[in-house]
Amino acid sequence: MKFIKHGCTILFVLSSTASIGQDKFTQQGLLWFRYYNQTQLNEKFVLHLEVDQRKLLNPLRQFQFFTHLHLHYRLKPWLDVAAGTSYIYTNSTVNISLAVPERRLWQEVSIIKNINKQWQFQFRYRLDERFIHHNDKVALTDGYGFNWRHRFRIQFSRPITQFNGRTLTLKLSDEVMLNSGDVPRPFDQNRIYVSLEIKLSDRWSAETGYLNLIQPKTDSEYYVRNIVRSTLYHRINAIRKKE
Repeated sequence: MKFIKHGCTILFVLSSTASIGQDKFTQQGLLWFRYYNQTQLNEKFVLHLEVDQRKLLNPLRQFQFFTHLHLHYRLKPWLDVAAGTSYIYTNSTVNISLAVPERRLWQEVSIIKNINKQWQFQFRYRLDERFIHHNDKVALTDGYGFNWRHRFRIQFSRPITQFNGRTLTLKLSDEVMLNSGDVPRPFDQNRIYVSLEIKLSDRWSAETGYLNLIQPKTDSEYYVRNIVRSTLYHRINAIRKKE
C-alpha cells in the first residue's frame, strides 16, 4: 500500500500549497442536485450514470449542467478502474444566456482499503481530457480548446449510526485538480467535502453535504464557493438470477 501513502502525501502537499499567495477572494453560494444511477451488469462491471444540476444562489440562476456516463471494472476487491465521458454546459458570468459546451473523456483508478471494522479509505486518480468550446464570455467562437486535468482525491467513510432502522454513513474527502497543456495556470481547484448518506432501501439512498471549493479567477484572485450538495443514489442489479 505504498502507493496510497505516496498519494496521500502528494495530495496533502498540493492542498497545502494551493492556498499560498491568495490575494483576493470572491465568495459564492451554490446548490448542486445530482441523480446517480449505478447498474450492476455482472460481478465485475458496473455502469454509472450521473445527472448533475448546479445553480448559483445570489442571484438564483443556472450555473452548470453535467451528465456523466462511466463503466467500472473491479479488477480486485481493493482495485477499481473506470473510463467515462461527460457532457457539460457552463453559463457565462457575463452573458447568462450563453452556455459554453464542454466534451470530456476520462479514465480513473481507485484503491479501496478497509482501515478497521468501521473506516474505509479510498484513493482515486482521475485523468480528464477536456474539450472546451472557445468563447469570449459573451458568445461562442470557432473551435475547441484542449487540456489535461489530473485529479487526486482521498476519501474516508464510515457508518456512524442507525436512524429508524436505516444506516447513516459519514463521508470526508479532499480533492486537488491540476491542469497541464495549453492552460494559463496549473492549479485548477481544491474541494473539501463532508456529507451524510442515509440508506432508504436496498436500491435507494440519499446524501446531503457541504463542499468548500477554491478555484482561481485570475493569478491573484480566487473564487471561494460554499456549496450544499444533495445526491439521490439509485442502485440496480441487472444480474439474472440462476434458475
